[in-house]
Amino acid sequence: MNNELVHIVNDCFSLKASENNFAELLAEKINYLIVNDFNKLIQILYRADISEIKLKGMLAENKNEDAGKLIGDLFIERQMQKIKSRRDTRRDQNISEEERW
Repeated sequence: MNNELVHIVNDCFSLKASENNFAELLAEKINYLIVNDFNKLIQILYRADISEIKLKGMLAENKNEDAGKLIGDLFIERQMQKIKSRRDTRRDQNISEEERW
């Protein structure tokens, strides 16, 4: 995994996870929030720009799966998309004016 991703997960969910255990701790924290502070979980997912439609569909399709793990995987997937997009944008900014549109 990527240090930037671990940092984002730790920051958003107030964790102190390492690259070795962050997915596991993330799932546990999400399950805790589902039971104890659902509104906080919704706020985190909203700020992370997690698609509500995608989330509901995924949970409906996988009713017997651990919801914390499913939501965590979706959160990680979205953060990886954002990280890639930021890197691509930075790379594009290094193009000379002549080569830009």
